[in-house]
Amino acid sequence: MRRAWPANSYDLAVMKIVAAMVLFASAAFAQMVIRPERIPCSEEVVRSNFELKGKIHVSGELKDSSGAQFVNWKIALKRADEKEKFVLYRAISTNANSTNKDGHFDLGVGDVGRYRFLLAPNGGFEQPVRVLCPEGRDCEINLVLQANPTDQPFAGCPIQ
Repeated sequence: MRRAWPANSYDLAVMKIVAAMVLFASAAFAQMVIRPERIPCSEEVVRSNFELKGKIHVSGELKDSSGAQFVNWKIALKRADEKEKFVLYRAISTNANSTNKDGHFDLGVGDVGRYRFLLAPNGGFEQPVRVLCPEGRDCEINLVLQANPTDQPFAGCPIQ
């Protein structure tokens, strides 16, 4: 009577070695980590987060989660060009393009359109997904910025 495979101890040893190699190789690929700094900043996809439906005066106040004001903090408004890239539309007009000592900012009167409202110079703080302005001639925006974890993709990239 013929025996089933493995026919001898050599075949059994080869089968165990191959199984171990497959097991270890799959575990190595499963644990492959791509560090955030290895992702090029150019791959980040950004969308508008602010829309003006009329000529509206935009101003507001910027604080962190503890209630402290951001002093001399640069804020910018970018508008999408024909290639859907966001280009600078307006930077803050008070105190040399930054918030004042009380965390207040004033962007002046903005035109109708969709914008990217940038509240931090880098990925250290979470950018708002959507900033809303009520109907009317003035838009007062009071925002609280939350700190971002530093191990997130694009954390070290300049804000786009």
